[in-house]
Amino acid sequence: MKDQLTVFGGSPAITLAQDEFTQWPIYPETEAGSVADLVRNHKLSSAHYNPDSPSARLERAFASRWGVKYALAHPNGTSALQSALFGVGVGPGDEVILQSATHPYSCVPIIGRGAVPVFADVNPITRLLDPSDVERRITSRTKAILVVHWHGMPADMDSLLKVARCHDLKVVEDNCVSQGTLHRGRMCGTLADGAAISLQDGKLTSAGEGGIFLTNDPDVYQRAAILGQHERLKELPDEKYRTVAGFCFGEKFRIATVTAAIGLVQMQKWDERMSVRKHNAEKLGQAIEEVGGFYFAEVPDYVESPYLQGWVRFRPHELGGVHRETLIQALQAEGAQVVNPATRASRIPHTDQIRALHLHPVFAGNEVGAEEILWDVLGSSVRQRPKYGPDTLPVTEDLEVPYDTIQLPSFTRPADQLIAQYQQAFLKVAAQADTLTKSYES
Repeated sequence: MKDQLTVFGGSPAITLAQDEFTQWPIYPETEAGSVADLVRNHKLSSAHYNPDSPSARLERAFASRWGVKYALAHPNGTSALQSALFGVGVGPGDEVILQSATHPYSCVPIIGRGAVPVFADVNPITRLLDPSDVERRITSRTKAILVVHWHGMPADMDSLLKVARCHDLKVVEDNCVSQGTLHRGRMCGTLADGAAISLQDGKLTSAGEGGIFLTNDPDVYQRAAILGQHERLKELPDEKYRTVAGFCFGEKFRIATVTAAIGLVQMQKWDERMSVRKHNAEKLGQAIEEVGGFYFAEVPDYVESPYLQGWVRFRPHELGGVHRETLIQALQAEGAQVVNPATRASRIPHTDQIRALHLHPVFAGNEVGAEEILWDVLGSSVRQRPKYGPDTLPVTEDLEVPYDTIQLPSFTRPADQLIAQYQQAFLKVAAQADTLTKSYES
């Protein structure tokens, strides 16, 4: 039968090769040429600050595009995040609140500052910090809130900034995986005291590696600079910070010139590529919403993002009571590159553990005492150990969060024809969802 589901022997609805549409990063000859020029002209080092160097130009490009006063280039997003924490004054023994459902390298810079990570729970739909739970975890030792904007969904910055103001706390944004996302018309990464962006290959501005620290606060900027930018401190406006020139406080955070050159070329294409992603996401979302049984959860009015339609929800009762795993399997058989974003399917990189850092042996402990390494690293400045481990963050630990949700692919090149085939795949599966339930789940 022509429309028979592929899992039952039919032909897939999606026949176009998708590698070209999902390719990322995209490095054409312009990027290669920029690197070759550096090699040919023996300009691979940036040990001496030069306002015309790729790193300085990259910083100006980011400051201009994000609309901030200051930008500092770093070897990676992690070091940029550590500079942001140093810039706002986080030090040994301080506590920093963040979510547990995140990449470890949102948390690692806190430990790098000698501070104590305190995990708060998340909203079950957005999987981002719950401001009410953040407030419950504030103590006299809390110095800052580290906010992660996750895959294009901005955190509730209005509420989080209100909490911070009430308790005289600093706020740092981890905007490494949400570049181009707007919160009430302002770029994420410009809303708090400081922010970090990653240029690693999987991010929306790619340069292989690299990171950018952003801020509008001159004091935060200068403090961030003295952590690891020793070669450029003589240009700082405040004499206190300027006299640190030639020294720094424990790190060397100079970006590689090759990385900066690639990032600079990528930034010249930034608006166009963001526009393509946003168009594809909106068009794919509209196509799937026309299929009965599927819908997109209402997002807050402050959100605008090139990933906005990254997750689609479904109503099991309109699709024969089908389970998420069965539905995903059928869509994948039709050629759709969809996955399960639920906690049970999301892992901490390089491990088989669910993406919940408070359950990692470093925090929760294990039979060989892995947790003692953390407290050895943090040392005597820690006045009280937070409670980690199971049953401390109920939403984060719920293996089905986010509920009844499927993650869609992101298309990086114009993809109207492919999106039409995706719609056919969803229509085909929705029309026979009751058959799936009877065959797979009876």
